[in-house]
Amino acid sequence: MRARVVLLTASLVLSSMAYPVFANPQPRTFADIDVRGNQRFRDGDVIATSGLRTGRPIGEPEIIDAVEALDFTGEFREVRIFSQGTTLVIEVDETPAYSGGLTFALGYDSDAGVVGIVGLNLDDPFGPGTVIGGDLNVAEEAQTLSLAYTSDNFWRDGLSGGVRLNVENFNYDNDAFDYRIAKISPYMNLALGPRAGAELRYTFAVDEISDVDGAASAILQDEAGNRTSSGVGFSVITGSEPLTDATVAPRAAWSLRFDQDFTGLGGDTEISRSMLSFYGRAPITDNGWAVRTRVELGRVAGTGDDAPTATDRFFLGGAALRGFERGTISPRDVCVGCAADGGDVITNLGGNQYAVARTDLLVPLFPSRPGLETFVFGDVGSVWSVESGVAPSGVLEDHQDWRSSYGVGAAFRTPLGIFESYYAVDTNGERFDETQKWGLTFRAEF
Repeated sequence: MRARVVLLTASLVLSSMAYPVFANPQPRTFADIDVRGNQRFRDGDVIATSGLRTGRPIGEPEIIDAVEALDFTGEFREVRIFSQGTTLVIEVDETPAYSGGLTFALGYDSDAGVVGIVGLNLDDPFGPGTVIGGDLNVAEEAQTLSLAYTSDNFWRDGLSGGVRLNVENFNYDNDAFDYRIAKISPYMNLALGPRAGAELRYTFAVDEISDVDGAASAILQDEAGNRTSSGVGFSVITGSEPLTDATVAPRAAWSLRFDQDFTGLGGDTEISRSMLSFYGRAPITDNGWAVRTRVELGRVAGTGDDAPTATDRFFLGGAALRGFERGTISPRDVCVGCAADGGDVITNLGGNQYAVARTDLLVPLFPSRPGLETFVFGDVGSVWSVESGVAPSGVLEDHQDWRSSYGVGAAFRTPLGIFESYYAVDTNGERFDETQKWGLTFRAEF
C-alpha cells in the first residue's frame, strides 16, 4: 500500500508554518534537519533516504524528490516536510512493523504418514491489513505447497481480496495413479451483511494424471495426461459468531458454506463443481457435554460432451469418513482375473456425487483437564455416479450404498503439540471396502 503523501510545498518549506504562504519562494539553506515520528528507523537513515542536506539550497524540486524517495520505500503511510525557522522538519508516519515469521513442525497422519511442515505467517508486511501466509507439507506420499497474499484494500480502498498459489503432488500407494496440480487464484471478498460474506475468484490450473497402473481400469487409462484449464467461481459463507471466552461454557455455533466453480472454460474439460457444507455445535449441559456435526454434499458434472476425470471426482475414507481407508469409498471397476497372477483388479474411480455426515458427542471425562477432549463419534456417507464414454475393464460397481461407522476418540493439547486419535468400534461397509480401525494425527511445532 502506497503512503499517503502530504507535500507542503516550497512556500511552506521556506517559512514557518505560522507564517503566510508565499507564491514562488526561492531555494534556501537550512542549518539542521529534524526527523520526527520515526521509531523503527534511525534519523540518519531517513535523512539519507530523502537525499536532503544541510548547507545546500533546498527548493520545491528537492522536496518533491525527497518525498517520493521516502514514499518509494513503502515504510511510511504519510510524509510531511516543512520548515521551522532554520530547521527543516521531516515528519513521518511509519507503517506498522510486520509480525510473524516461519514456524516448523513435525507431524504424523495415519493417511499420509510422517509429515514435515513449514509454516509462514506475516502480518502487515506491506502496510496495515496485509497478510502473507502459507505452508509446505512434505510426506512420503503427498507434497503440498500453498501461499496466499491478502489485503484489506487489494482491489481498491475498502475492497479486500488477494491471490492464492497452490502446488500439490500425490502418489498414494493405494491409488492406481499419481496426480499433480498447480493453480493460481486471484479473488475478491464481498460483505453480504454482519454475518455473511462472499468470494469471487478466477482460477488458472495445470494438472496431470500420470503413472497409471497398467492393469487399472480402462476408464482411468483414458483419463491420463495433462490438462490446462481456467475458470470462475464463487463462495457464500454465513454463520454465527463463536464464543471465545474459554471460562464460559460454549454457546451454540454454526456455519454454512456453498462453493460453486466452473472450470475448464476454454480448456480441455468443462465441468461444474458444487459443494455445500454445514457445521454445527450445540451444548447439552454447562459442564462440557455437547454435540457437533459436519454435513457435506458435493456434485461435479461435465457440460456438453465433457465428463469429469478422477481428479475431479470425490472419494471418501480416512478423516473424511472415519473407519475406512483414505480414498477407498468410491465407485469401482472390478475386473475379475485381470491381474498378471490371475487375481482380480479393483480400481477406485471416484464418484460425481457424495454426501457425508460426521457427528461427535463430546463427553467431558476429565473436566479438570481443559486441554483434553473426549468424544463418541458416528459417521455415515456415500459416493456414487461415474460419467465416462469409455467402457469399464470389468464390472462397474456404482451404487448409492451408505457406509457407516461409530467409535471413540480423543484430542489432547500438550506442550509438545496436538494429538488427535480415534478407534472405530464397528464399521458397516460394502464389498471391497478397506477398513481402518485406528486414525491418528499429531503435530508438534518447534
